[in-house]
Amino acid sequence: MDVKIINPFVVAAQTVFKTMLSIETSMGKPILKDVRATSGDVTGIMGLVGDKKGTIAISFTENGAIFVFKTLIGDECTKMGPDVVDAIGELTNIISGQARKEFEKAGINLKAAIPMVVVGHNVELNFITKIPIISLPFYFAVNGSGEKDVMFLDFSFE
Repeated sequence: MDVKIINPFVVAAQTVFKTMLSIETSMGKPILKDVRATSGDVTGIMGLVGDKKGTIAISFTENGAIFVFKTLIGDECTKMGPDVVDAIGELTNIISGQARKEFEKAGINLKAAIPMVVVGHNVELNFITKIPIISLPFYFAVNGSGEKDVMFLDFSFE
């Protein structure tokens, strides 16, 4: 897969976490997924079409999603619910929007669908492309305790 497609998502994820959530992330080693399933417990999914076509999926563990919700919204929350699901959908939209700005600067036209969020681990996803799915893990600290969690940015574009 072309780095012109990968890099805008990397920059967008790190920028959104830093500016909106005041959270530093460190990207782990990219993984080629051979399983077409969600990487976490809560996953925002968005299709993109235009000069390229593909899908992005942003997955969090339940603990990570709740932490992101509390950080983004400022409300207390101890379990998964509609508000947490909405926050992950919004974060998916924001990261995609930031990446699309970078694509626009590079002259690549991409339009996005409204994000959908699924809850559950290993939910089957059938990406519209036939090329491999790349999964980028982003590690971040939760609760100021040094405890780490992970967000996975999975995508496939052709």
